[in-house]
Amino acid sequence: MRVFHFKNSLSKTRSPFIGFLFLLPVLIFISIYFIYPFIYNISLGFQKIDVMSFVSGESKYNGLDNYRELFKLPAFKKAIRNTIIFTAFSILFQFGIGFMLALIFNRDFPGDRYLRGLLLIPWFLPLIVSANAFKFFFSEQGIINAFLLSNNLITDPINWLTNPNLVIWTLTVINIWIGIPFNYVLLHTGLKEIPVELYEAASVDGAKGWHKLIYITVPMLKYVIITVLMLGFVYTIKHFDIVWIATQGGPANSSHLLSTLSYQLAFREYLFGMGSAVANVMVVIILVIVFGFTLFKVESN
Repeated sequence: MRVFHFKNSLSKTRSPFIGFLFLLPVLIFISIYFIYPFIYNISLGFQKIDVMSFVSGESKYNGLDNYRELFKLPAFKKAIRNTIIFTAFSILFQFGIGFMLALIFNRDFPGDRYLRGLLLIPWFLPLIVSANAFKFFFSEQGIINAFLLSNNLITDPINWLTNPNLVIWTLTVINIWIGIPFNYVLLHTGLKEIPVELYEAASVDGAKGWHKLIYITVPMLKYVIITVLMLGFVYTIKHFDIVWIATQGGPANSSHLLSTLSYQLAFREYLFGMGSAVANVMVVIILVIVFGFTLFKVESN
């Protein structure tokens, strides 16, 4: 009995250390690939650094000069505007269409499983495939212009990706198509958790479809909706792939988002301090909005 007691107490004293050993690889990974780059990027935003100073390590601290120059840069102001348009309209239509589809597929009907599978295709396709496909669709000789011309809806091909006034809207449409399945899956999962008895009781009381939606579905999905909108915001505002593959910020910087402008300044023009400053601005925006979502979620409890 004494031996058993000794071994049992020994295992108890070792368990916290063993647990820490299991967490250690994760902590190392996060420190190397997240915490260190994050802190280093913040520090770069306050330095005047180019290729020569980056290699030599003799970069100079310049305070807020990078940010002052940044807010004078026309491309940055354009990127801010584009990011607002891209993010706001993407979230609005992704959530709206995803919510509508979730309501439709919440009921069983013939062929619903096959339609659900087709609906998830945009989510399964690699972004590079989707971006290149839409780049072809929206080209001057692409499918979209061919369809419009054949139906006499336009007289000349539209420059969807080369017109500075249209390009950001075209990219937003592409991103909406890609993001709908994500919203649909989360919202549909939330709908499945709502007890059917609530709808049956509402029907007995004479409630119509809109009443059930407003007074049962939306309140019961409140936390799911907040989570979907918050995740959609984070994923959209930092989006990079579609814009860079389709336009690389062109023409004439007219389609840059904050993410692509940061890459352009840092790795194309080798202004690492300026590129880091753009990334830092984007991080601040994300933190403020996520804090707002979190605060709203807490207050709604």
